[in-house]
Amino acid sequence: MTPRLRKLLFETLYKNRYLYRFASTIPFAGQWRVWQRLVLPRLHGQDILELGCGLGDLLADMLEAGYRCQAVEHSPEMVSAARATLRRRESGQPSLIIQGTAQHLPFSPSTFDTVVSTFPSEYIYDPDSIAEIARVLRPGGRLIVIEGANLLPVGFVQPALVLLQSLVYGPHQQHDPHEEERTSQSVEVITEVIPDARFGLHIPLERFNLQRRSERVRSRRWEVYITIGTQKIEAPPLCPVV
Repeated sequence: MTPRLRKLLFETLYKNRYLYRFASTIPFAGQWRVWQRLVLPRLHGQDILELGCGLGDLLADMLEAGYRCQAVEHSPEMVSAARATLRRRESGQPSLIIQGTAQHLPFSPSTFDTVVSTFPSEYIYDPDSIAEIARVLRPGGRLIVIEGANLLPVGFVQPALVLLQSLVYGPHQQHDPHEEERTSQSVEVITEVIPDARFGLHIPLERFNLQRRSERVRSRRWEVYITIGTQKIEAPPLCPVV
């Protein structure tokens, strides 16, 4: 699928909460929410901003875990759906969700400890977005991006879903099937730090003083690609020796 067609598909999904729910569930073998929740053990601090909250499920998860959260969502339809999720789950005030864009965040500098973005659209590659994220992060704060995930061809149904996913997103990252088989026998989920990862390279972290960390999280059924950018803490100037 060409980038233009993929963008049109996503824009259509963002306008209908029911299509969005279907598209984020069935083609991914029900794992979308599992992948989203990989954010939770990686959160830093208490004040969290989610960009592109979609239906609001992860936002509700974070609120229920005791974090102080806000969200910015571009689609009016998704803002309405996410607010409905908060009301249904009694997780927080609908006013926590603001309609806006990542390129113009309505917050003061150094407001958040963590900024989260799961399966973002092209805005995450825009330097203006990363500049704004860096501005609202506190020193030592982090950006967590779950950029993508792949189902692995196991079982009877999942290979067909792998084909469907590859038609939409393109070929998945290369992996060693023998290594995946070995590790899955002893570990349910493993996390690898990838020093020279090919994923996440188009997110301009270093340009805005964010230190990059690339993680691949793997189970027997899937792989998830996570890029983390940590706001560097500037060392205080040395006092002159008298």
